[in-house]
Amino acid sequence: MNTVSSLAERALRRALRQGWRRGVAGGSPAWTALGAAAALGWLAMRALRRSEDVVFSSRLAPGETLQIFHEPRS
Repeated sequence: MNTVSSLAERALRRALRQGWRRGVAGGSPAWTALGAAAALGWLAMRALRRSEDVVFSSRLAPGETLQIFHEPRS
């Protein structure tokens, strides 16, 4: 995870916690709205996070090797 998304995720988690504590538990509608917005942002970030596709998977026996080549697209 890169630094920007890590900072954004930490900020959203903190806003979510504060929204819950000061909004839902404390009774402030503004903090509740901030917490709800942070929850939606955090869920969107998690849903849009890129995942790597597995192209090949195989077990290697002892002594076997695997060579990986990167060729430019033609």
